[in-house]
Amino acid sequence: MSKTKSGALREIFDSSDLSDSNEQAEVDDGAASADEVMVSTSIRLPRSLMERVRAHAAEAGVPTTSLIRQWVLDRIEARDEDKVVSVDDLRRFIAERSHPVR
Repeated sequence: MSKTKSGALREIFDSSDLSDSNEQAEVDDGAASADEVMVSTSIRLPRSLMERVRAHAAEAGVPTTSLIRQWVLDRIEARDEDKVVSVDDLRRFIAERSHPVR
């Protein structure tokens, strides 16, 4: 954020009364947000591959890390040979292969 934008934002919050908003706020202890504790890891990817992943995420309208997490989960679950593939997954697979993101 530029200094000009951050200064303007600071000015707004410094001169605004947000007490009504605070009264309507709810405490989120995180328990309802996640059933399982999330851990962080890092991987090294070539820049070109990361750009392709980001393009897929942008196209899907999700954060890049969420898409990567879903792909890992999909791959692990796919190891079950008896897994039934949904029609939506097949359509998505065909669409991705028919029109590659550049």
